[in-house]
Amino acid sequence: MTEIAAVELDLSYTAEKVSVRVFAPEWKEDEGLWSCRFEISEPINVEREISGVSSLQALTLCVKTLSAYLYGSDLYKNGELGVYGQFGGSLSIPAPQAMLDRAPFPF
Repeated sequence: MTEIAAVELDLSYTAEKVSVRVFAPEWKEDEGLWSCRFEISEPINVEREISGVSSLQALTLCVKTLSAYLYGSDLYKNGELGVYGQFGGSLSIPAPQAMLDRAPFPF
């Protein structure tokens, strides 16, 4: 897997960071689909592989799903997850349309 994007997010209560990584889409011959993987480290701790009919679709759906996990997390809802020392606002990743009541910058 080739990492193509990453960000380190801040936690308000510790110096530790939440690592977010996205990997390049890969063709899955047995499924006949493209697959794109993301990882979010502790304390959210999510790893998912998202499929699409094209590499671009897989990548787009992957980032949207990743964003939903971040903006939907209790850490974000409680103002404990942020970036560059700012909490409760943008995480430098667009939010899914369904989350605009709590997160800025839609896809």
